[in-house]
Amino acid sequence: MKMKAVIMLLAVSMPAFALKSRERTFPQDCDVVWKVSMAVAKSEQYRIISVSKEEQIISLEVGGFIAGERIVSLNLSSLNGDGCTVAVQSKFSGLIHSDGPDLLRRIEVELVGNSLDRESKAFRHFQNCMEFTKDESNCQKHLRKDLDRESAKAANSHPATDSKPSLDRYWPNPPTAAKKDKP
Repeated sequence: MKMKAVIMLLAVSMPAFALKSRERTFPQDCDVVWKVSMAVAKSEQYRIISVSKEEQIISLEVGGFIAGERIVSLNLSSLNGDGCTVAVQSKFSGLIHSDGPDLLRRIEVELVGNSLDRESKAFRHFQNCMEFTKDESNCQKHLRKDLDRESAKAANSHPATDSKPSLDRYWPNPPTAAKKDKP
């Protein structure tokens, strides 16, 4: 009887240990996304295990003493000039962090940062929102509002200039619902 219970528990828990794959498509060319992905991979959250620039694949180690070390794999595929799809595979999905979506969010923040002044209040607010919440569409809405506010202030102080950075290439349509990563 105990053996059946153990086998049943293992059968139910095995999918939890399987690699979870997430994808996100970005409007930028894969060369741009590759540079940003490498910058994120070199950040303090990750340790690079292997890199293949030709195949645009990165294997990373994340985690540490408390949660244990885990491997995350990332690969890029070009959409022939219409953007770049980033696929991330990871095993860990926890209450506080989920390795695949966390990596995709960090890449998105860096790509947005390439379009904005990284020292601006709007960007810093967006960066914090993306790091500490799961509702990405809400972060994007707040960023657009913050940029509109900053643009209005700049227009009032310098009416002849339009200093609003354009995120239309990044988010062509205003976000209406949270993005869903493809499982």
